[in-house]
Amino acid sequence: MRTLEIIVLWLLFATVSCVNHNGYVPQSEYDELMTEYTTLKESSEATMQQYVQEATAMDAILQELSGISGKTSALRSNLEQGTARLTQAEQIEGSLKAIKAKLATLEKVSAQNEGYKKLVVSLRKVSDDKEEEIQTLKKAIGERDRKISEQTETITRQSGTISSQSETISSQQEKLSLAVQEQAKLLYQAGVDFEELGDSSPSVSFRRNREKVKNLTIDMYEKSILYYSKAMETGYPEAEYRIASTKAKLAETENKK
Repeated sequence: MRTLEIIVLWLLFATVSCVNHNGYVPQSEYDELMTEYTTLKESSEATMQQYVQEATAMDAILQELSGISGKTSALRSNLEQGTARLTQAEQIEGSLKAIKAKLATLEKVSAQNEGYKKLVVSLRKVSDDKEEEIQTLKKAIGERDRKISEQTETITRQSGTISSQSETISSQQEKLSLAVQEQAKLLYQAGVDFEELGDSSPSVSFRRNREKVKNLTIDMYEKSILYYSKAMETGYPEAEYRIASTKAKLAETENKK
């Protein structure tokens, strides 16, 4: 309630009441003064109600700004810990926009009150600063998320490369294994061929020829044993039995006269 209006209101009421009861003014003047009194009273009550509403709205905005300060501090802390999310910043940003809209409305209805007007300007400055701070934090979060995304893409790409290389290595190992098995088989077969050549050595009557045939047979069996051994080393276990049998044949041949 404005002080000047209150003073005028009560002086007017006192004057009207006093004059009327002592019969100093006509009834028409008294009614006119009472009407003016009623108008001033209603105006003062309306003004007081407006001030109460403005004060309530201002207090609510202060409470909201206080809450935003706490949320902003939490967001900054989360960013330092690496747990901040862009949605946090966007929620705070939305609250700030709502506060600025309330301040704009309050500034219009408080245009006649310089005190409230200055307070609105001050709170708008606070909200602008908070909005700028949130933009900075959003940028930091976006930069962090971009780096994480790039790292994830790099890891995914490297994983794909490693997987491809593993498949290639596996394929090569399989081919190598097949090649080794084939080689072992060929070595075994060579041992069989030499053994059969030794087995098929001809019988001769002349001593000199028998010695040559004997040496040739021994050579065939020795080569057979050599190839069987190579076959065993490369993973052909069937050659083990042939080695034993061929060695027996070799010993028998060497003992012949």
